[in-house]
Amino acid sequence: MKISVFPNFNNEKVMPIFTQTVSVLKRLGVSLSLPIECNAAYNDCDISYGGDEIMTDCDVAIAIGGDGTTLNVAKKAAFNDKPVLGINAGRLGFMSGLERNELELLENLVKGDYEIDERMMLKAGIIENNEEKSVHHCLNDIVISRGNFARLIDISIICDGRTVSNMRADGVIISTPTGSTAYSMAAGGPVVSPEADCIIETPICPHSLMDRSIIFSSDKELIVVVSNDMNNRTVMTSDGQEAVELSAESKIAISVSPLKTKLIKIKPENFYEILNRKLIERRTR
Repeated sequence: MKISVFPNFNNEKVMPIFTQTVSVLKRLGVSLSLPIECNAAYNDCDISYGGDEIMTDCDVAIAIGGDGTTLNVAKKAAFNDKPVLGINAGRLGFMSGLERNELELLENLVKGDYEIDERMMLKAGIIENNEEKSVHHCLNDIVISRGNFARLIDISIICDGRTVSNMRADGVIISTPTGSTAYSMAAGGPVVSPEADCIIETPICPHSLMDRSIIFSSDKELIVVVSNDMNNRTVMTSDGQEAVELSAESKIAISVSPLKTKLIKIKPENFYEILNRKLIERRTR
């Protein structure tokens, strides 16, 4: 089995978890690869180092870090149709398949004793003058928000050619069920099981008591139109990683992506057990 490991060495908690992970995987006889930029932090003659090819050539990708690390690796893996196992070295670890004290369960991974949890993704196309300028894929959410000034922006959500809502707000979050436990939840949105197929729209600080989250069927396309004053340029981000400044002519067309994220599930926990355990952990810290 070929496994590519993607550790976030910017997190000080990662190195001891990473070294233990490598030790276990070596004992299990797998072939290991690391991104070339990790060579300076960890040099091992039994590990190969490379660029994009270590994702395309592997059987499984392992991300070691917090949810942000797993999210970043999972999106790259989705473009290559590869499954991903997250090992949590962060705070919550909603997307992680293993905790730092469960590394012996990697034996199940090598034996093939695991399930694949397929997660829906979203595609956002930025349209200007009836032309698609760029396309962005996300696992968690697309966020359209105000620029540098603390001024509300006007947002229209259109579905099936009809206006669903007009709001004045700091922005709007369009999320997947996976992303419902991220920014959307912090903004007051509903928690949705990743087994559901739907698109969740949640306003950010709306200037109305009537603006609440709306859940759309996954077969719908949402058109988001934003207007604001000329000095406050709206920004769109995809999973908090890509920031694109929108012009006054921009429209964002959001629909389900043809890509799927494949998360490896080794333990028999379901979503609700994980949700309760993670939120209890957060309250007790």
